[in-house]
Amino acid sequence: MLTAGLLPFISQAAQDVGPDEAHIVQSMMHATAARFDKVDSYTRLQHYSASDDRFGLKAEMVARIHYDHSTGKTFEIVRRAGSPLLQSRVFDALLQEEVETSKLLAQEGSLLTTHNYSFRLIGEGVNAGRPCYLLELNPLRKDKHLIRGRAWVDKENFGVLHIEGSPAESLSFWIGKPVIIQDFERLSGFWFASRRHSVINGLLTGRSELTVEYSDYEIRLKPPEAPAESKRE
Repeated sequence: MLTAGLLPFISQAAQDVGPDEAHIVQSMMHATAARFDKVDSYTRLQHYSASDDRFGLKAEMVARIHYDHSTGKTFEIVRRAGSPLLQSRVFDALLQEEVETSKLLAQEGSLLTTHNYSFRLIGEGVNAGRPCYLLELNPLRKDKHLIRGRAWVDKENFGVLHIEGSPAESLSFWIGKPVIIQDFERLSGFWFASRRHSVINGLLTGRSELTVEYSDYEIRLKPPEAPAESKRE
């Protein structure tokens, strides 16, 4: 398990020569671990909207998510509208999957680790006005939780602010492998999800879209640990 105490942001000397691929990956993992170690809990709203062109279906749902560092996520439904089929087959399935995944990650905090992926530095770019390293994501196994694609990693703090790709395994609640675009925003010093957009274009199934907007964050950080001398007192 990575801990925030292992967080070695690049020294000035390293910046002068440019960090190598391994250093970027390790720093990204450490930055993600720091959020997991420092955030005690949060709540947020998740606004789901989905459409299916073939059957002319549309639906929306708003859920409030509660995250606790020790126990993972729970949720409550705020409101629903539209197709019952999309509600049960897509929205409810996604919520349940999110809760189960949060419990699986109770010890690691993130799927973006060398246990799950091989990473390759393929370039640099700018996303949301911020200079980034561009990493290729190659899942080490077929798993619907993993994405084959690319991640934009902030050059300054090594947070992941954008991901594009497709699931390494087909999603049970949606035929095929959608193209997924995820965006993140910086809150309380850490990167949190802000938007996720998925789309499938099939010759037989038509176009299906799903968007999740994340908002109204209320974040609680863990209190700083007392110095060792204070603890002995």
